[in-house]
Amino acid sequence: RHLLNNKDIVDKTMIGEYLGREVEYQNGFSFKVLHEYARLIDFAGLAFDDGIRFFLSGFRLPGEAQKIDRIMEKFAERYTEQNPDIFPSADV
Repeated sequence: RHLLNNKDIVDKTMIGEYLGREVEYQNGFSFKVLHEYARLIDFAGLAFDDGIRFFLSGFRLPGEAQKIDRIMEKFAERYTEQNPDIFPSADV
């Protein structure tokens, strides 16, 4: 919740780098933070572009493809969970 509430004053580049860290980093803590960050956002009823824009408003995507992939997978999972009529699954 802290990241969402303070997204305009925390360094967005550092947040993106942290959220995209591998699962093994800090015994999975950063990965848990990513999951909690996505869980706290209510995407229900949002158009896809509005949802992704809101999700990304709290941080900047890191430059590494694997980190981007981890972050976007979590977004897709949460967005499709709350909007099942838009996409049949997060893998589409």
